[in-house]
Amino acid sequence: MKNPRPLTRLSLPGTIVSPWKPRVWEQTAAEVIKALADRDRQEAARDRLAALGPSVVRLLIGELTDTASPVPPWEIEWVLAKRIGPAAYDQVLGALAAAPDEESRRRLSRAFSSLGTVDRYIEALSHPSASVRQSAAFGIQSACSVAYGREPNPDVDYGRVIDALIPLLADPDQDVAQRVRWVLTMLGPGVVGPLRRVRSHGPGRLRARALSVLAAVGGEEALSAADRAAVERLIRIKLPYDQARPLDTCFTSWITVPGGDQQGIVDVLDLFDARPATFALGLSVGAHDSHDGAEYGRVYVTPEVDGWTLVLGPWCNPVDPERAEDVLRVVTELSRRYGHAQAYHFGEQGGGSGWLVAEHGNVVRRYRASWDGDDARYTLGEPLPEERAVCIEEGVTPVGEDTTGGEEDDEEWADLAPYLATELARRLGVSPFGLGPDTTVRGAGIVALTPYAREHGRPSTGAYAI
Repeated sequence: MKNPRPLTRLSLPGTIVSPWKPRVWEQTAAEVIKALADRDRQEAARDRLAALGPSVVRLLIGELTDTASPVPPWEIEWVLAKRIGPAAYDQVLGALAAAPDEESRRRLSRAFSSLGTVDRYIEALSHPSASVRQSAAFGIQSACSVAYGREPNPDVDYGRVIDALIPLLADPDQDVAQRVRWVLTMLGPGVVGPLRRVRSHGPGRLRARALSVLAAVGGEEALSAADRAAVERLIRIKLPYDQARPLDTCFTSWITVPGGDQQGIVDVLDLFDARPATFALGLSVGAHDSHDGAEYGRVYVTPEVDGWTLVLGPWCNPVDPERAEDVLRVVTELSRRYGHAQAYHFGEQGGGSGWLVAEHGNVVRRYRASWDGDDARYTLGEPLPEERAVCIEEGVTPVGEDTTGGEEDDEEWADLAPYLATELARRLGVSPFGLGPDTTVRGAGIVALTPYAREHGRPSTGAYAI
């Protein structure tokens, strides 16, 4: 057998020029890989490694999994996925299946799922390694997703992909099953028919999981009449035993009204199409509607909790530029009917606070604190006693007092105020963040549509906890 053609030249400065010998060749290729860390030699190194092809994959994998390597892992991933491509598949798969630690698995998974080999990924969905199955599912997601406006991949048989993924909804590894659920929601309306067939004909181990994916893909509209009836029946069964729980989303907005006149509150707010809802469902809807753009078309109305009723959803935000004036109006109307009413907003991750308090048809106070130069335009009324009390407890000069502190006192208040919404709500009545098993509950909650939905259309639905 003849030796391969000698490797006599590398297009990189400082490389070893040697006739072909396995050990010398590896040393030379290793130096080319190291050159990926040098911006001046990076492109030449990519070209040379692409020319070497599958023969250098083993060395690239070794460098990729070496956490002490000076070469950025994404550079190696790029060479494997974009310059060598499918020819690297078998070696990367083998290394991923045998990866000895989590960091190696993570790096190899990124490389593997970037290869774009959909047909091979379908084969890998049955691999004994959970890491391989999960990475193959992610590879399918990367190559086939139509989420966020992406166009379908014209080279992919989506029906075959969907049929291969559905059985893994019941994968014994929960990470694999979760990844498959996510991927199926990103493949477009073509998943609805196969999932409906699972709901109708089984197998039984997939039915519940198929229902959650259907709801995530198309909301209740994607469910059969029988499935919608089953969900409503489950909610009715759970409601008599439903316990209060904290209603805290990343961006939480709510209205608070004393008493338990849920129907009266619904009438004043002009809500419609109300349906029974557990606390878990109310929280799930609130979390969904508060992310990826505020959804103003829907709210959750609690049962009476410790003598108060809460209305939860972005529609209730008293300091949202689009909602502020309407919330001011409805809260004032509620206070005229019930004596008191309040509205709040709290962003847990730097989203600031806002509060609105009305009594007997009059606005007592509105304030927004969000590190925004436009906050002042929302201010109405004088500081509440509760605001001053919190300042004293925190060692801050009470807001609104004439002091010699000047700008320093203003800065202390500006640092404190963005975190006050939930505390003020607790002092003035009840906070949704403070609900729990010890909360006294009377009645049952509902999810209802707001007047906004009449004008702008019904909000999209999804898969929610019950």
